Amino acid sequence: MKLTKILLLSFVFFMVVFPQSFFRDLWEPDEPRFALVAREMVQTGDYVMPHRNNVPYPDKPPLFFWTIALSSLVTGGVNSVSALLPSALAGAFLLLLVFFLARRLIGDDDTALLSALILATSFKVFWQASHAQIDMLLAFLTTLAMYGFTRLETGGGKRNVVLAWVAMALATLAKGPVGFVLPLGVMLVYRRWSGKGRYRALFSAGGIASFLGIVGCWLVLLIIQGLHTGESAYLQNILFKQTVVRFAKSWHHYQPVYYFFKVILYDFFPWSPFLISLVILKFRKMAFSDTEKFLFSWLFFVILFFSIPMGKRGLYILPLYPAASILVAGFFRDRREGKWFSIPVKIVAIIYGLLGLLLVAKGSFSFQGTASVSLTLPGVFCMAAALWILFQRNRPIVPIVVGQLLLFIVIGYWATPIINQNNSIRSFVQKNMTFLTDNSKVAIAQYRSAHVFYGDRNLVEFPGISESDNIAAFVSYLEETPDSYGILSRTWTTRLEQMGIAVDVLNERRVGNKQLCFIRIQK
Repeated sequence: MKLTKILLLSFVFFMVVFPQSFFRDLWEPDEPRFALVAREMVQTGDYVMPHRNNVPYPDKPPLFFWTIALSSLVTGGVNSVSALLPSALAGAFLLLLVFFLARRLIGDDDTALLSALILATSFKVFWQASHAQIDMLLAFLTTLAMYGFTRLETGGGKRNVVLAWVAMALATLAKGPVGFVLPLGVMLVYRRWSGKGRYRALFSAGGIASFLGIVGCWLVLLIIQGLHTGESAYLQNILFKQTVVRFAKSWHHYQPVYYFFKVILYDFFPWSPFLISLVILKFRKMAFSDTEKFLFSWLFFVILFFSIPMGKRGLYILPLYPAASILVAGFFRDRREGKWFSIPVKIVAIIYGLLGLLLVAKGSFSFQGTASVSLTLPGVFCMAAALWILFQRNRPIVPIVVGQLLLFIVIGYWATPIINQNNSIRSFVQKNMTFLTDNSKVAIAQYRSAHVFYGDRNLVEFPGISESDNIAAFVSYLEETPDSYGILSRTWTTRLEQMGIAVDVLNERRVGNKQLCFIRIQK
């Protein structure tokens, strides 16, 4: 019976997140870039060395791009549907995995099902399962590795170590060394804390051989191809700069060391107040079961590991939410009275209520170029959820879950198509194409993959990161190259005009928070 329920939960989750792909385009910066890499894999047949805009792409290993390419076989090509399908499937399978993991750890089907339900209704899991980014796939694979190690810890055979290492190998092919550092780091901390020692049990010959066989196969092919094509700089970039250097000396996404302790408050909502209450309660008493030691090791190792580098993004800690969900499910099982339970319930109700009041007071919203949309109905839903939670404060799970489900449906099927009108670059690119001949060249001052993905040709790009870095080379190229066009921000277009450069603005549109211009410089 419980198996039927978890299968139904996973199916409902998939049906909430995946159909959004039919109502929106891919959004900058990550989604069109990853889809473009996958499309060039399919077009060129080169599945070893990823490319984008016909240039080797060293930022990420190839597994996620392979999954998009595989999805394209059933979606008629690489498009928004094939790009979003891997994340949606990874999210649905993650719920199944968390159910079996929690059942193994706790031995209680009801709590295991609640763990999966909590994970499914946490905001960040929903968001990442509906976006074409690597991290949902990474979260599934690292959790699969943790499941293998958990089976080993709870009396399973050595074949479970092989399962863990195979999962870590695939996670490494998805996002680099973090794929094995996270599971191994958690297990080492847990064994140290629990006093079990015996670290060698984690490193079976079969497991390590499986890892080296999977990762090594790709690396050997990559190195051979890189040396054969003279791409030694690419090899140095993907093997060292994107791993060791990126961790030790980040070059963007700077955030303070406490950043993830803040992020978890809203990304794990509406369950974060319960998690905080549990953490305070447990660390006040300093009394932990073996399962809690394992789950807290998982939780805090992921946070602390990603807090070390200066570059931080909220999605980095997605792999910890399975552990957080199981902890909160256990909290609901063990404690449904007293202030440690009632205070989080009231906090969640208050947040829902305030959100509802804010939406009703706001009345409507609109992006530039989109119709005004009423916020009254979503606001009423939030306030109704708040009252329901308070009315059922001793059993708040149902109203919280229903409230989140309604919120996700509103975001996915009502707000997302509207946001897409502002975030999508498709219409801008397609209008640009009407000015071009087969021989036209298009340069871009700050490269963005969406211009290639939704266009019909590769772009001339420049090595600098920002428009300011590239503006001189950009202008020179347009002045010297016949039948050439450029893509530039409105800010820099105005500056060029003020400098006396004859600029024809052929198309202009706001995309996200940036005003883009399609220009031609008079020769």
